[in-house]
Amino acid sequence: MNHSFFNYPKQALISNYDDVRKAIIKFYMGNSDIISIYEYGSVSAPGVSDLDLIFVLKDQIYSNESEFDLSNISSFAHDLVADGTVIKMPLSIFQKIQYFDNLNFHRLSGEDVFVDKPTELDDKFIKLASIVDWVPERILKLTRLLNSKDVNITNSLCVLHSFGYSLKYLDNVLGTADESLEVIVETARLRGDWHNIDHPEEDLIKCLQEAIDIGYKRLFDYEEYLRRCDDYLLEDFNCDFDIDLELYNNHFIKFSSSRIEGYESSAKNITCNNKYYVVVSNYFYPHFAILASQRGDLAECMLKKIQPPHPIEDSIVNDLYKDNLLRKMELAELNAVFLRKNNLKTGLIRYGFHF
Repeated sequence: MNHSFFNYPKQALISNYDDVRKAIIKFYMGNSDIISIYEYGSVSAPGVSDLDLIFVLKDQIYSNESEFDLSNISSFAHDLVADGTVIKMPLSIFQKIQYFDNLNFHRLSGEDVFVDKPTELDDKFIKLASIVDWVPERILKLTRLLNSKDVNITNSLCVLHSFGYSLKYLDNVLGTADESLEVIVETARLRGDWHNIDHPEEDLIKCLQEAIDIGYKRLFDYEEYLRRCDDYLLEDFNCDFDIDLELYNNHFIKFSSSRIEGYESSAKNITCNNKYYVVVSNYFYPHFAILASQRGDLAECMLKKIQPPHPIEDSIVNDLYKDNLLRKMELAELNAVFLRKNNLKTGLIRYGFHF
């Protein structure tokens, strides 16, 4: 496919990010709805890295959605967060934020909030489930980017960087894979030195393909690992037909019972006409079925996107793994209720596809 490219990495310095942080603090200093502002992640590649922000808010707020648009501060502030995330949550959810994923964050302004720390055992199952939450979704995004005629460069580099965290999680569980390390190193090179590389667009396309390849390989290895232990399913899950979950518009996870062609080949064959697929083993379907079986609007929306719907016996799932999923979905549901109550259309930390 012949690609065209847009949204090239900006020429920016670390000091530019410091200036924007100061501007954010100053702009929101008098907003009584805000308890604290936190930044999570890090700026490892100026001009590519985003500022990822968490606004910790009072239960009832009077600010409207537009007041959290950083273009109110400056166009540059908006640009530095354009491909990043502005999460909005009440204090009670932020205190449990480490139960979503293992996040690193620091306070920019406001109160220093005490955050619950998961036990070592909790942390193990949070990370195990996080791999299933993130890896198929990231492969799906990479597939869309690779199959797009017009490639958003900065967004591609951000997705590759995010996918790198999942590869590191997988390496911690399965042992380091040379292919994973190569993708992580190449992503860092493209992000950090884009303007000094000859023909970086060609290298980007190659890196996207290699990331997809290793994503499928590591997901297959992860299935084999889980089958050898009882950390996920206590007994095998059998289903003789394919099940689709639409994560967001025309982007699907297909849970397949067949390995004959290979999952990646199957995904290539059915990705067309602006419909994008990641094909994974139906062994991972119970993870999503548990999430979709809970009470609340997020789970209900997720359930409607599963075709054909196929209930499971939740007794086949390890209790600790299942309890982690239930807690994470409950927290996401409470976060969604908060956003709706305060007429906020965006800002959900997890499962925002179904918000």
